[in-house]
Amino acid sequence: MEPIEKVQSLCPECLAKIEGTKYVEDGKVYIMKNCAEHGNFITLVSEDIDHYRQMDECFDVDRSKARAPLTDTQRGCPYDCGLCPSHKQDTCLAVVEITDRCNMKCTYCFANSSMDESLDPDMDTIRLMFETVKKCQNEPTCIQISGGEPTLRNDLPEIIRMGKEIGISHIELNTNGVRISNDQEYFDKIAAAGIDAVYLGFDGVSDEVYMQRTGRKMLDVKTEVINRCEKAGIGVVLVPLVAKGYNLHEVGKIIDFAARRVPAVRGVHFQPVFHSGRSPSDMTDKVTILELLREIEKQTEGQLKVSNFTPSLMPHAHCGATCLTLIDNGGFLPLTNVSMGAVKSASDVASKTKKSIMGRWKGLEKDPKPASSCGDLLIKGSCCEKPLSELTVKGSCCEKPLIDVLSKNPGSGKDKTGGWADFIEMSKNNYLTISTMAFQDVWSYEQDRVENCCIHVVTRDGRFIPFCNYNMTDCNGNFLYRDAA
Repeated sequence: MEPIEKVQSLCPECLAKIEGTKYVEDGKVYIMKNCAEHGNFITLVSEDIDHYRQMDECFDVDRSKARAPLTDTQRGCPYDCGLCPSHKQDTCLAVVEITDRCNMKCTYCFANSSMDESLDPDMDTIRLMFETVKKCQNEPTCIQISGGEPTLRNDLPEIIRMGKEIGISHIELNTNGVRISNDQEYFDKIAAAGIDAVYLGFDGVSDEVYMQRTGRKMLDVKTEVINRCEKAGIGVVLVPLVAKGYNLHEVGKIIDFAARRVPAVRGVHFQPVFHSGRSPSDMTDKVTILELLREIEKQTEGQLKVSNFTPSLMPHAHCGATCLTLIDNGGFLPLTNVSMGAVKSASDVASKTKKSIMGRWKGLEKDPKPASSCGDLLIKGSCCEKPLSELTVKGSCCEKPLIDVLSKNPGSGKDKTGGWADFIEMSKNNYLTISTMAFQDVWSYEQDRVENCCIHVVTRDGRFIPFCNYNMTDCNGNFLYRDAA
């Protein structure tokens, strides 16, 4: 056993703060921690220390704190969330939950949703939550309307419209898609209110997968949501929960499905299962980032390689990974590679993330801006902030300078001449962002990651709580924050 660092963590039994050791054994990375009352706990972090260190080396961020702390530091992290003055990172995405209700009873549900309408916040409370975002988050402001299932509220269009009137820059909707697929009039009202993107739960391309989690066939529902968003010009991000014994075998097919639906589908955002709220107790279903990336490489037959995924635009190298790829003639031309190293930029990580969300996930512009702005976003928002002539499609089937690839690969029936204009024309619509976010549970918890977190849940009393803290439960399902908030 080779210790590599100390971490501050939590006891899975009692949520007490305890110290842990991150160590390497047989080439794998683990966290071992001890509670004086409840004993030792060991969690696998990564299957490969070399990949783990490579992600560290390909990660470099600048930080900006939140505009204003909302709580004092008293007991210390993670017990003073609000944000407290010791929090190191501005918000990149604020999650506003407008209901605890849900029209499904999924076996996996970190929110443990119910059907008690009396618990829904009223419009004045939601206004306070929006105003908290404007008060605490640096511009631009990005929120995700979530729940429960937000479409159970008939006044959702009014909520979206209120957010826009208050000045929220970007509003995306987190949904299972059931009502949107069944109620065109309701969807039209949401679209007219100004929703910018739909964050669609999408666990697979076969009904067998959905039957396992939800007890019902759902693929037609998901497809209809994409169809309606496409007609309305609203971007869709597919969001698969990923677990062993559930849908890990379909991650390649999910990416292929998304590629066929570009530009209506703007991204695939994989979320490996984390054990919070209502989840099966069997811990053998957990998937690490590297396990997921290896499956993507295998299931795409090497078109997308592990090396094409760089650390996400998040405040920690091991929070997630991202690949930006062009879609051309049914194949992938990945633009990102860890061999390019870390991006040096004066822009802080939260600002980068917000611009990435607003640029990559939004639907097609009715009145598009000049093409150069899109190409600039795609390159400078990725890890490869380099001139086109220096970009190399490494890890793909061609491993050549991108300018050579563009000069020889026809796209959309047109020959390319290999210049910026061709690249930008191709990149405006024919791209896909593939990402993963490793949310923490009480077994994998590292305080440093939470202190730097930029995804925050807005509470009804006007506080910000890092997402992993908000949904943290002990091994008996007791929440650290959610129930009280």
